[in-house]
Amino acid sequence: MMKFKGLFRSQIFPKYKLVFNKTMFIRSTDKPNAKSLTSLNKSQPYTKYFVLDFEATCDNGAHLLKPQEIIEFPCILVELNTVKGGFEVVSCFHSYVKPIIHTQLTEYCTELTGITQDMVNNSPPFDEVFSNFCNWHNDHINMEKEKSIIVTSGNWDIGNMFVEQCKLFPSTITIPEFMCTWINIKKLFALTMGQYPLGIKNMLKTTNSKQIGNIHCGIDDCVNIITIMNQLLQRGCVFQATNKITSV
Repeated sequence: MMKFKGLFRSQIFPKYKLVFNKTMFIRSTDKPNAKSLTSLNKSQPYTKYFVLDFEATCDNGAHLLKPQEIIEFPCILVELNTVKGGFEVVSCFHSYVKPIIHTQLTEYCTELTGITQDMVNNSPPFDEVFSNFCNWHNDHINMEKEKSIIVTSGNWDIGNMFVEQCKLFPSTITIPEFMCTWINIKKLFALTMGQYPLGIKNMLKTTNSKQIGNIHCGIDDCVNIITIMNQLLQRGCVFQATNKITSV
């Protein structure tokens, strides 16, 4: 399993607080125009891409855990190298997270994710990890001059898991605006390849790409998402936002 350490520095950046007694829902942003998916040299709307894939507490069958809690927080920052024609890794953030409700991982969870009880016992809680992540993010983006976006495989990570996780820390977490808009790589895959994928493994197989590490290992999933991004880039994909969180 690949290991990365977060880079931390205390800085203040624009934030806003979610009002959790209001209904939260996800909406799709304007869909990328299929006519724009034509050229590798076409300008991309963002300069930096934060590829993210959470792992969470879980159980099998009828014993599903509620609420689920994030137990792995990985993110890899990539930039587009226009000379080489591909996304290149700039920096990585990676931390395991100690759950506060279902503190004991199930056997199913460990088998699925590879995350053991010792890994989470020796890790900080989510609010501390998220603060470290935000500092790392802020260290690597000039918000006045650069445009960046989160990239995930599906809408679950941000639209579901992240929002629900933040509800467990209403007094210590504020959510930065950059966490509320993201690229669901599955949607861009469907637009580019003409078929909606089942998941990361399916996207790798369809593009004849080699899988790195294990599916459901968060940091490995991030690496595999970057592989898929490069495959879509070679096919002329424009990496536009697909979804955002809106409060009503």
